[in-house]
Amino acid sequence: MSQNLMLSKLVEAVNERAKGRLSMRISGEDVPVGRFMPPDQAGEGDLSFLTDPRYAEAMKASRAAALVLREKDAAGVFGETLPARTILICDNPYAFFAFASQVFYPVKRNPGIHPRAYVEDGAEVDPTATVDVFAVVRRGAKIGPRALISSGVVVGENCEVGADTIIYPNAVLYEGTVVGEGGCIQSGAVLGGDGFGFAPFRGEWVKIPQRGRTVLGNEVEIGANTTVDRGALEDTVVGEGTKLDNQVQIGHNDRIGRHCVMASCVGIAGSTTVGDHVMIGGAAMINGHITIPSGSGVGPATAITGWGKEPAEQMGFFPALSKREFMLSASITARLPEMRRDLKRLEKEVEQLRALIRKEEAKEA
Repeated sequence: MSQNLMLSKLVEAVNERAKGRLSMRISGEDVPVGRFMPPDQAGEGDLSFLTDPRYAEAMKASRAAALVLREKDAAGVFGETLPARTILICDNPYAFFAFASQVFYPVKRNPGIHPRAYVEDGAEVDPTATVDVFAVVRRGAKIGPRALISSGVVVGENCEVGADTIIYPNAVLYEGTVVGEGGCIQSGAVLGGDGFGFAPFRGEWVKIPQRGRTVLGNEVEIGANTTVDRGALEDTVVGEGTKLDNQVQIGHNDRIGRHCVMASCVGIAGSTTVGDHVMIGGAAMINGHITIPSGSGVGPATAITGWGKEPAEQMGFFPALSKREFMLSASITARLPEMRRDLKRLEKEVEQLRALIRKEEAKEA
């Protein structure tokens, strides 16, 4: 349970985290608040926020200590004159909820190196960083201020972990991996493992050593059991602010732009470039050696084998059918090449018939 603090202090803390990009003002008394609750369940010390007009009546009747609304929503709920209660007018209540929740529920840290952690000679750990029990930090690694290296984490040789980054239990950073500031690496993630590089040779596959790195920008989040492979020669890069869900696979030499989001089970083959602000739905499959322009979107379970030069939204999955309908559709799909050949033949015959008709019409004329 978080501790209550005055709403004005919460606004100051949120403003710092949002770097001044949120517009906020308090209407009414400054009150102590400590958590968010749905409007119909909120009471003393609680905050409620509105993003969906369907809950306007619930907000109006809410007993929350303070309400968070956009200016136009406040007018829609209460009219032009605001009631004598505490309302935080904010241009983005959902973003306020996210930043304020970080203030209410900070990640616990115990600065210092646990006696049962293993930090090799030659590693640099900032005095304000936390290295928890059974964590391993190899020589040449650098751990920045206030970083958290949880139990079972392995930070390989010459890795860099930026300030305020959180690495949860059992994540692994292979040699040379770089993680920027303010990042979050969830449990079981593997950064900098070998890319899938093999050369065909007389019916066999010969491993190609992967000598590039994995480099993450600031404020990147990596989900549980997600893997970001190191590059073969160049680095694999994930840009600032990008968020990857659980069980995502980023192949070697990929370059992922800034502020992208990818839902669970996305797979991106090697040497693909994804621009900035790209959204990719769960289980999408992205081919290698292509470029997806900034601002594009990919739907869930969509297979992308190529892309044009312009940003676009692409979706191409087959929705679920009954077994009977699916078998029928599969049968039709299997016959498409034959049907295409028949169509081409019929088009040719029709054109021949048209030519005969035009010839006969010319004779009669």
